[in-house]
Amino acid sequence: MKSSKRKISLAVALVISGFGVASAAMAQTVPSLLGGGSTLVQPTIGSESAVFPAADGVVTYFGVGSGAGQNAFLNNDSTLLSSGLSATVIFANSDAPLTATQISNYQNGRAKTDGPLIQIPYIVTPITIPLANATAGQAGGSAATGPALPGSTTPTVALNDADLCGIFSGAFTNWNQVTNPDNGSKYPAGAITVVYRSDNSGTTDLLTAHLAKVCPTSGVANLPITFVETQNFAGLFPQSTPPTSFKPASGSGGVAQFIKSSTTPVVGYLSPDWTNTFLAPSSASAAANQLSVASLRNRTTGTDVVPTFAQASLAVGTFAAPTGTAAASPAAWVPNAADPSTGYPISGTSQIIVSQCYANHGNTPTVAASVVDFLNLHYASNGAILNGNGFATVPSAFATAINNTFLTAGARNTLNIGNTTVCGALAGR
Repeated sequence: MKSSKRKISLAVALVISGFGVASAAMAQTVPSLLGGGSTLVQPTIGSESAVFPAADGVVTYFGVGSGAGQNAFLNNDSTLLSSGLSATVIFANSDAPLTATQISNYQNGRAKTDGPLIQIPYIVTPITIPLANATAGQAGGSAATGPALPGSTTPTVALNDADLCGIFSGAFTNWNQVTNPDNGSKYPAGAITVVYRSDNSGTTDLLTAHLAKVCPTSGVANLPITFVETQNFAGLFPQSTPPTSFKPASGSGGVAQFIKSSTTPVVGYLSPDWTNTFLAPSSASAAANQLSVASLRNRTTGTDVVPTFAQASLAVGTFAAPTGTAAASPAAWVPNAADPSTGYPISGTSQIIVSQCYANHGNTPTVAASVVDFLNLHYASNGAILNGNGFATVPSAFATAINNTFLTAGARNTLNIGNTTVCGALAGR
């Protein structure tokens, strides 16, 4: 059941939270391939769904944040994707890896009926630091000295790890406390507002994974908080209450809108598909927002790096896929690029979470085969869609390992989706 043998139709229905609800999708009593989670990959999932063969069924995706997507899949609870929705959750996308406890609870619980959980990298992404109305000159003023984005001649504001630690901890509240790593001078004065994700967010997880590695560092002392990798940004602060200069926003769209509409200096964090068309030329969200972003100094190479998919790919490309018995561990498939020796400093992967075994239900006669078709199309054919949204494909060695391990029928390690030896006696998801 290969996608290449199917007549491709654009008659698919897609639900994307924040973009509105497609009426055709809501007409489906049981969506064939229902998923949700990461708003980081939300526009990309939309583009991929538009070229998914109609014969494989309907793809329905809700951008509710990585945390909600994880819980919807782990508990097979579609109401976490949309209130009142009653359907089987086929997949989830999360920029934050599942915890050891989440994996253990699932493998010792639902896996006994649904089949083992599979977590594999879906895309490679930088996490950008967007800016607005800062007196630091990010619109081309004399204070901006960082490299321009591809296709642009406008210098970027250059920041280093000390700047990031100070800004996102609340130790720095004014641009005149932030040091330009290119010349050692302080940026021009201007109060800083930080906008952060109010929901459990994989984008937050990728940001804080980096900050947990590098903070504190020279150039900033006496940080008011200790950074740990987390989806809950507010939870870093006492009583989960950030300073009053920190403002919450829900979803990537909420953060982007806050920055875009702000009339005072503001700093946030976003994936490239929500920023600008220099980074994500095919993203409608990027085109609508056109936000300035900073360049970041890689502390190993000592160079300022812009958040392109190529630089994120360099950061993640040094990590190898698991082999042997390690391949059976969902945690082993997530590269840890929180402090890369090359490339863009805040880089990582967004994961897709699926089941190994599926029951046949809804509009798709063979759900497992349709999931395999969706993943085959993603890894083999959708590179241009990913690049157009500011993402890189997973490293080629990873893609080969994913194909050989999970997408190839008769794989010797019995980890492939729909494997009859594993799934034969199980009900399936």
